[in-house]
Amino acid sequence: MLTWLWIAELAFALAAYVVLDGFDLGVGILSGFIGNMSLRDEMLATISPVWDGNGTWLVIAGTIMWGAFPPVYSIVLPALYIPLAVMLIGLIMRGVAIEFSHRAGQSRWVWDMLLFVGSLLAAFMQGVSVGTYAQGLPVSQLRYTGTGLEWCSAFPLWCGTALVLGYVVLGAGWLVLKGEGRLQQFGRTAASRLAPLAMLFAASIFVTTLVAHREVEARWLAHPALFVLPLLCLLTFFGSSQTARSGSARLPYALAAASCLLLLLTLAASLLPYVVPFDVTIFDAAAPESTQKFMFWGAGLFVLPLIVVYTYVAYWVFRGKVSREHGYH
Repeated sequence: MLTWLWIAELAFALAAYVVLDGFDLGVGILSGFIGNMSLRDEMLATISPVWDGNGTWLVIAGTIMWGAFPPVYSIVLPALYIPLAVMLIGLIMRGVAIEFSHRAGQSRWVWDMLLFVGSLLAAFMQGVSVGTYAQGLPVSQLRYTGTGLEWCSAFPLWCGTALVLGYVVLGAGWLVLKGEGRLQQFGRTAASRLAPLAMLFAASIFVTTLVAHREVEARWLAHPALFVLPLLCLLTFFGSSQTARSGSARLPYALAAASCLLLLLTLAASLLPYVVPFDVTIFDAAAPESTQKFMFWGAGLFVLPLIVVYTYVAYWVFRGKVSREHGYH
């Protein structure tokens, strides 16, 4: 019973991270295409109050994996040392750039460049990591037996590009939601143009996965109702583009977030009960029951609900439209 609880909490943490930190990484990438410094300051003001809290969900997901599913942690980490290290470098660059750009003078261009490059690196390497995981890792007796370079192939790199596009659409939707005037119009233009491209990338990943993995193909053909998930994912990306054009303030972000959640659901539907495709199941990887109970009384019962409350309060306090004058700094 507790094993499924930890799977649910891990899925919740990953979904929260993608939906929340995804938009501020997307905004960071979009900032590289803004030449007007005043407009860039408004853009940063939309994410300044929340970007650091959003990253907490990635830490929670890693902690749950380490404590509740240690074999998965021991397999995935060495397989992804390089992309995860580059991702962390990108996240550090993004965080430092956000803090320093508000105080910089002549060096402002350096921090603006680091914000763009750091956000792009972090987003791309997260997609590469997901693609490497989804294509399967060499495992023998719950031990990783690969070279650490499985990510250097077409499918993971394609997934990295797809996730960058997905995050950019999320970021554009966030600018539509939080911005006004020129900033909001920039978000609408970006969302309307890039959401269809993200939709095409997502469709190509679905098709490639079905063709490359017979286990996934067999599962989906045996349960045709599962095809509703990718179809809804593609439709919500399309809807994000259309609502950005139509003038809605909330729907572009909401539909882009729904697309990302549907992508995660599609991945889960394709793999579960495997947590390392297609070698290690949830129950193979689960920690001893005593460990899971110990985690439950701390992380499960108090820490996760506390982070949820903190996140809600932060977004409630900083609700509404923002501008350069009303930013966090």
